[in-house]
Amino acid sequence: MKKHKGKIQMGIVIGIFSVIIIACLISIFSRLYAENKETEEFRQLAEIVTEETTDATIEETIKKLHLLKVSDSDNEVQTEQPMYYTTDYQPHSISELTSMNSDCFGWISIKGTNINYPVMHTPDNPQIYLNRNFYCEYSFSGVPFLDGRCSADSTNLIIYGHHMNNGTMFSDLCNYTSSSYRDEHKAVVLETKDGVSAYTVFAVLKVKSDDEWYRFTSALTKNRYNSMVEYAKEKSIYETGITPKYGQQILTLSTCYGYNQDDRILVLAVQN
Repeated sequence: MKKHKGKIQMGIVIGIFSVIIIACLISIFSRLYAENKETEEFRQLAEIVTEETTDATIEETIKKLHLLKVSDSDNEVQTEQPMYYTTDYQPHSISELTSMNSDCFGWISIKGTNINYPVMHTPDNPQIYLNRNFYCEYSFSGVPFLDGRCSADSTNLIIYGHHMNNGTMFSDLCNYTSSSYRDEHKAVVLETKDGVSAYTVFAVLKVKSDDEWYRFTSALTKNRYNSMVEYAKEKSIYETGITPKYGQQILTLSTCYGYNQDDRILVLAVQN
């Protein structure tokens, strides 16, 4: 009798564990499916708003729209003119994006990475796109979004994005811990309704979510600007030879890093 009772109890335990395992597997595969679906939605969105060129104008378009000048030296330590190189990018129709969703601020891309997404901006509800897609529906991946305190002319544009396990969104920012990766992907392109700007990565920081840099969005004085640039360069995990000058806009890309909830990686770029 006791043996029979023990078998029943063992069967119940095995059944419970089986249900838990099945539920976990369903959850994992459901999330993978959702993430892949969201990746495809972004691809389709990019396809919709990518500006097309015709054979007759493609050469002129490439020269004027697809190539941006990017600085490759530090003006303070160079006696000659700074060296420049060009980076190509695929232009997107910002007007079409904003007509689809007025919360859209622009489009950010880094050649050779998975970072190629719209950027949202909702000052009244800054983090609404943390878990919503471009169409404002629930989403694991969310959409990169501009800090609610920022505007197009802010000294420091801070853009947040998730670090997704499938390598999408801002996951590639973690690769910038390697200086050689930075050298190969130092140009960041931001398209907005005001035009297209190229930024060059000048510092990479590992910080906490309450780091001083997050409080830097505007610089009313030259001293404040220079002190924050010095702060960033001192905390950078390697030297790039580039020092932003007062008046140059800074672009900060932020995502989670490591296993602690408060760990962040910041990739800082200066406008050319």
